[in-house]
Amino acid sequence: MAGKVASELKAKTDAAWTNLTRQLQGMESHLDRSDASGQWTTREVLSHLLFQPGWDPTVTLKSFAPKTLPVIDIEPGKPYLNDERKRMSLKQLVDAIDEQRRQVFALVTPLSDDELQARKARIPLFKQFMGTEEIPLAQYVGALFDFHWNDHAGQIAKIRKAVGLPPAG
Repeated sequence: MAGKVASELKAKTDAAWTNLTRQLQGMESHLDRSDASGQWTTREVLSHLLFQPGWDPTVTLKSFAPKTLPVIDIEPGKPYLNDERKRMSLKQLVDAIDEQRRQVFALVTPLSDDELQARKARIPLFKQFMGTEEIPLAQYVGALFDFHWNDHAGQIAKIRKAVGLPPAG
C-alpha cells in the first residue's frame, strides 16, 4: 500500500494527467499547429514531455540515493522531436507519456515516505527556482508530473484557442 507521500503524488499527478488529456481532446488534426509563429506545436509539446528519445524514467529514479547523489542535467526548452515522434498519432504520443507515468508510479508507490524524502539527486536546473539543487525523489516526481504537465497543458490550451476549438471542459 502506498504511503501518504506517494498517495499525494499520485493524486496530484492524476489531476495533472486529467488536465493534460482534457486539453488534448479534439487535437488530433492540430498536432502540428502552434498558437503563434515560433511557438511549439502540440506534437513538440508532447515530445518534450517524453524527454529525449530513449529516456527511461525508472533508471533516473533508481539513481536517486541518500548519499553520493547523482547529478541529473536537465536541458529546458528542448522538444526532443525525432523522426519517429513526427510520425506518431496523438494516441501514440499520449500512450507513451502514460506508460512513463505508470512506470514511475510502479517504482514510487512501494517506497516509504522516508525513502521518498531521503533519496535525492543533484539537479542544477532546480536551484534557480527551488533554491537548492539537492532534490528529494518525491519533489522531483511532483515537479516532473504535476508542475511540468500542468504548465504544458496551459500551452496546449493556447493552441486549442488558436485553432478555434472551445476551451477544454
